[in-house]
Amino acid sequence: MGIWQKLFSGGKTPPESARDLSRNAPCWCGSEKKYKQCHFAADKAHFTARQNEACKGPT
Repeated sequence: MGIWQKLFSGGKTPPESARDLSRNAPCWCGSEKKYKQCHFAADKAHFTARQNEACKGPT
């Protein structure tokens, strides 16, 4: 898979290891950018949505 496919594939979910990355660490996608300038905001939204879904409880 090429770097452009890794960076711009819309349906890709972040790995679980992204939860433990510091903001100044290199991004998990391999772009050589800092995590905070690359996928931080998208990953935060993803993990927050998953947490909110889990906290809803049975319906």
